[in-house]
Amino acid sequence: MRQRLASVQDRTTAILKDLEHYRLSVENTSDGILLQDLKGRIIWCNDAYCDIMRVEKSDIIGRNPMEFAFPDDEQPSQAEIDAFTYDPTDSRLKSLQLFRNKRSDGNLFWSQLSVAFRTGAGGEDYAVLVCRDVTQQVEREIYLEDLTARLEHEATHDNLTGVPNRGAFLNFIKAALRNNPDGTVGLLHVDLDNFKMINDTHGHSAGDAVLRHTAQTIKSRLRKSDMVARIGGDEFVVVCCDSADLEYLGAVGQRLLGALANPFTWSDRSLIAEASIGAAQCEAGNTDAEDLLIKADFALYEAKRSGRGCIELYDASLHDRHAHETRLASELAEAIDTGTFDFSFQPVKNLWNDKVIGFETLARWIHPDTGRVYSPAEFLPIIEDIGLLGELDMISMMTALEKKASLARSGFGDLRISFNASPELLAHPDFINRLIWAVEASNLDRNHITIEVLETNNFGDTAETSSQGAIIRDLKQAGFQVFLDDFGVGYAGLSHLATLDLSGVKIDRSLVSCILTDDVSFKIVRKAIELCNDLSIAVIAEGVEDETTARTLQDMGCSLIQGYWISRPIPSGDIVTWLTHEQVPHAAIS
Repeated sequence: MRQRLASVQDRTTAILKDLEHYRLSVENTSDGILLQDLKGRIIWCNDAYCDIMRVEKSDIIGRNPMEFAFPDDEQPSQAEIDAFTYDPTDSRLKSLQLFRNKRSDGNLFWSQLSVAFRTGAGGEDYAVLVCRDVTQQVEREIYLEDLTARLEHEATHDNLTGVPNRGAFLNFIKAALRNNPDGTVGLLHVDLDNFKMINDTHGHSAGDAVLRHTAQTIKSRLRKSDMVARIGGDEFVVVCCDSADLEYLGAVGQRLLGALANPFTWSDRSLIAEASIGAAQCEAGNTDAEDLLIKADFALYEAKRSGRGCIELYDASLHDRHAHETRLASELAEAIDTGTFDFSFQPVKNLWNDKVIGFETLARWIHPDTGRVYSPAEFLPIIEDIGLLGELDMISMMTALEKKASLARSGFGDLRISFNASPELLAHPDFINRLIWAVEASNLDRNHITIEVLETNNFGDTAETSSQGAIIRDLKQAGFQVFLDDFGVGYAGLSHLATLDLSGVKIDRSLVSCILTDDVSFKIVRKAIELCNDLSIAVIAEGVEDETTARTLQDMGCSLIQGYWISRPIPSGDIVTWLTHEQVPHAAIS
């Protein structure tokens, strides 16, 4: 009997201990715990749930949490609450669920809920709900998701305009080509015509405004299935995933050109983003995005050559021209690699004494198979496109110096020699060093060497040591002559006279050739000569083809001329003969 009584006491003690442990756990957990009937009415809750919801226990017993725990915009109707019943067989209730809840003070928070079903001693079914405040974790996850999305957007979009960047464009068009093997993917390559002028005239903030305006103007006129991306400084591309044919692309391009031609106001100024467009369409089964971009780019180049502000389509005719120029590009690259260019030399004459004072070095290319002679106007744009213009200019420079040394050995050591220097040559890291080395090696007078730079170059700030303006200053300080070529056809020529350390200018032939027939050209040339004389810098007039023009230029105060009236460019091997026997074909002008 005593043993049985002791056993009962032990079991009772164990039960009481379990109850005490259970009470301590339930009352001290940070998770809210609810006991509900299957209609969702609260039978019991712990203090933690009241703390989470900011409520008194007496205010919620007998109520369904759906009556007070949901935000206003998610609050169920009373009919929905009355109709609610837990379904213990619902598999969705077995997993953790996330809800946006509302405390009694109106603050919102995120709660994580779990539900378990149990049957009581009397056979009643209950739902045991555990509620945990996970606001910090959810908000951290939302922040990280937003950050990830923002970083992904920044990685795939242009920061200035907000449209996709080149990487996103390539991914998009590759996918479009895979999904449209029937050849209905079209591409428009859009390039602004006057962007540099806007930057130089109004500043980079205006340029940024033009780029943003361009992006939004194009975007607003496309279908949702199309894409516009910025792939370069002032270059945009448009992908049309369902373009019927080139005619359709042409219509889209014309619509964009018309929209971009409308001026817009920025900072009380009227700006315009005129553009040129090249269009190409993929061939059925062709999934090469780069090939399509190359075709559109070539069509854009044709639009630029056609006068800008227009659209060119990459049709069969343009394809044949592209193939021809591609072959020429390969042959020209080989000619540069092997140095197989021809050079002629055009004399410069002093009108006051009718004496030749020097020569300009001019490159010519003879096709190795056809024997056709290509002028610089024909092959220089191709060489520039393939990035070898600096290399060709380096060859031209060395040829000019060799010719200068040869003339000195033939008794014409006082003659000057000039060569053209493109931006690529000016930026070449070995340019000045190789020039000085070659001049010193041949014992040439630096003052007899002239470097001609185009007026249309972007010379930059002379305070920056790597700018072209600074390189020109270094050349002048080293004792060389530097002339501004094609003077009068650019828009910043007078500014260059004020900022660059120049020896002289060459007035462009397009102005000189018209001074006898066009009063405006006459006045421009005369004023340019007067200005140069006032600034004590030399001036050469190009394109003089008759004595009357020469006499008119001399009357204006110009002493140096160059053109066919003196001589056409002379082959290298004929210069000494020409100097000896033919350098004075006309009587000196008095």
